[in-house]
Amino acid sequence: MAIPLYQDLWNGKETLSETVALRCGEKQLTFGDFFQDILRAEAGLRSLGVGPGDLVTLITLNTPEAVIAFYAIDRIGAVANWVDTKLSPTEVEEYLIRAQSKVVLVLELAFAKVYQNRGQAPAEHFITLPLACYLPDALGEKLHLNTWQESAGPGCMPWVSLLQTPQDIFPEKERWEEPVAITYTGGTTGPAKGVMLSRRAFRASLEQYTQAETEYGRGGENLDLLPLFSAFGLCQCVHVPLCLGMGVILSPLFRPNQLGQALQQYHPTQVSGTTSYWQLLLQDAWAKTADLSFLKVPRCGGDTLPAELERRINAFLAQGGCSANLVKEYGMSEVAGIVCVSYGYGEIGDAGRPVPGCKIVAVDPTTGALCPPEVQGELIIQSGTQMSGYYGMPEANEQVLKPGPDGTIWVWTKDLGHTTADGRVVVTGRKKRMISRHGFKIFPSVIENCLLSDPGVSACAVVAGISPKGETLPVAHIVAAPGQDPAALEAALRRLVKRDLNLFLHPGAYYFHDVLPLTERGKLDYRALEQQTNL
Repeated sequence: MAIPLYQDLWNGKETLSETVALRCGEKQLTFGDFFQDILRAEAGLRSLGVGPGDLVTLITLNTPEAVIAFYAIDRIGAVANWVDTKLSPTEVEEYLIRAQSKVVLVLELAFAKVYQNRGQAPAEHFITLPLACYLPDALGEKLHLNTWQESAGPGCMPWVSLLQTPQDIFPEKERWEEPVAITYTGGTTGPAKGVMLSRRAFRASLEQYTQAETEYGRGGENLDLLPLFSAFGLCQCVHVPLCLGMGVILSPLFRPNQLGQALQQYHPTQVSGTTSYWQLLLQDAWAKTADLSFLKVPRCGGDTLPAELERRINAFLAQGGCSANLVKEYGMSEVAGIVCVSYGYGEIGDAGRPVPGCKIVAVDPTTGALCPPEVQGELIIQSGTQMSGYYGMPEANEQVLKPGPDGTIWVWTKDLGHTTADGRVVVTGRKKRMISRHGFKIFPSVIENCLLSDPGVSACAVVAGISPKGETLPVAHIVAAPGQDPAALEAALRRLVKRDLNLFLHPGAYYFHDVLPLTERGKLDYRALEQQTNL
């Protein structure tokens, strides 16, 4: 049934008017006030001339106002164009011109940069979203917040001035296949691309999670640590939980090493994080004595999860009193986030099973022929959550939206992996991360699993390096456990790989780090590691 996202959000919430929908810092917003603010923001946007199909650009972090604005934009039938606040000054004009947005909602932290570098963009109205009210006073002063007015000019106004008396207008219902949101890929293997997601995709994701055999969305609060400008953060970490009656905890300035701090502060029933977040949590001193009995659904996605690391995380969860194993999730922006879930009881090393209504198979990357179970190929996905295409990049669609073995269109992931006889999905890694050494294909995850079997290794990543002779070699980047001597650990690891791995899999060098570099999405930054590799 073609209905706006707001309708899914509203359905069944009549009895939840006093229940907290959004929490951020020390502030909270009930479902009743949440719905009222959506209608007031809709009235304000309409007064500025926003209509069906218009792109409204949001340059913001995870704040309640950003969520409210999203549903107001949906009611109008417009499109929320989500942009990272960390875009460079030279990128501001480019993004705004490409979107042709007349209305821009920008976080006060980024206001001066955006407004002063708008150039020839057609934007007429800049709405400033608050941040200082969600932070400790000292941090707000350090970031020079509450000073955006110094850079303001014609067409600028604070969020509170946008809100107007709600109008008696029914939400737009016809735009079912057209985009309602544009989120951006992580750019880990190339330039970030705008993924156009329709109401159909959001509804399909909601139906998939509703039908899945998991405790996800069954009450309590979800701690969202992933950005709203990502499909996973917007769809599965905010929209789906809210539609299922959960509260959502927003953390606008979260850093990957702060997962322990966030868990202590909020005691959420569910948390969504990347592999790197959990890996860093194991290194947190708090983890040794953590009480996790409040946590019911610990979720992990966004990057390959080595089997040995999964064992460590599950042991940590059990030690802290959490009754669940890590819920592994797999997907990509082009399918609105997550389409494969382990439900907490999958076997070590897999990514779980496709959610209801989704198919995932492995195919030969060259011929496109279906691979039988246990045979590795490129993973392709078919799901109702599939994107409408890349914004302004039709040529890129042809590289991802291609016919599968049955002749219908599938999403080609560029991930390597295989299915099992009982329907589970195993992800080996990205095609671009595969290392070729004298024609021998090397999958970094095999080496990483071996290195992580040594308790002296807290974290590791393997990338390609070029020797002085021009030979491509795997290179290991290591974070040593506390108290480990790097030289002694390297010697032990060389003995370990010599015993357990084929000669072609032996790293040509070992680099030691205090922490491994991460992208803004909390994923390992492999490109940064490759740039640090010098054999």
